[in-house]
Amino acid sequence: MSQRTFFTYVAGDSPLVRLHPLPKVTLLLSVNLVALIIEAPIPLLLLTIMLALSFKLLRVPLIGLKKFVIVVLIASQAVLISYLLGSSIPGSQVYYTYPWGAYVSDMTLLYAATMIMRYTSMLLGSTLILATTTSRDIVYGAAAFRLPHTIALMMSLAFRTTTIFVEDFIRVRDAMILRGANFSEGSILERARKYANVFTSMIVIALRRIMEIAYALQAKGFGAAPKRTYYREYKLRISDVVITLTLIAGVLCAYVLRYYVGFLAFPGWLPSV
Repeated sequence: MSQRTFFTYVAGDSPLVRLHPLPKVTLLLSVNLVALIIEAPIPLLLLTIMLALSFKLLRVPLIGLKKFVIVVLIASQAVLISYLLGSSIPGSQVYYTYPWGAYVSDMTLLYAATMIMRYTSMLLGSTLILATTTSRDIVYGAAAFRLPHTIALMMSLAFRTTTIFVEDFIRVRDAMILRGANFSEGSILERARKYANVFTSMIVIALRRIMEIAYALQAKGFGAAPKRTYYREYKLRISDVVITLTLIAGVLCAYVLRYYVGFLAFPGWLPSV
């Protein structure tokens, strides 16, 4: 039986769907922390490949693959432009020097590739976890960490609002296309003006949703009870604790290898001095 998550419907036999919220939230945090810690390009490339293969191994559908590729390409272009036009990273070979003092070296290209792989791995890891996570999992996962229920609800609303924003954006854009708007023609300024009209409608919709959520929380007496009860009960098994501790140990291990051993430091194949 499939289950509705933040992004799509996922088969109930997926290991990530059946995972306890505690290790699931820990996995979401650890993947992003490890991607931030690692600087070496080869370990980042291996991490990216491992996360991409996890979609197949964990039976997670590759939803919106075209949109994912578009987001990665747009972010990659921004990274390349910033590094190629505004950086001065010394290297063994300089390919081009600009009049304003910036230049492109072999290390410039390596730094840019590293940043692209880091962003891609974080996006892949977050998509993998959130594609198999419900808003209820976020609340119960935060509760397992003994966080206040207010913080747990804020985390759940933050993730859920992101997906709702994307759905509203597609809905408003399609409505404008039906009325005759064309977002693929015209200059960059003309297309930007059309998208500005979309985001103007999005602001109004977002404010309306905020008011509805505030009224709903007030009507349900949110914050009135000092202790809250939960409708569902997730039994924390020994395997869930082991997975959680392993993920935390993995983050600590990556930190030690990066800052004390220098194995994960840039460029990675040379020990840090």
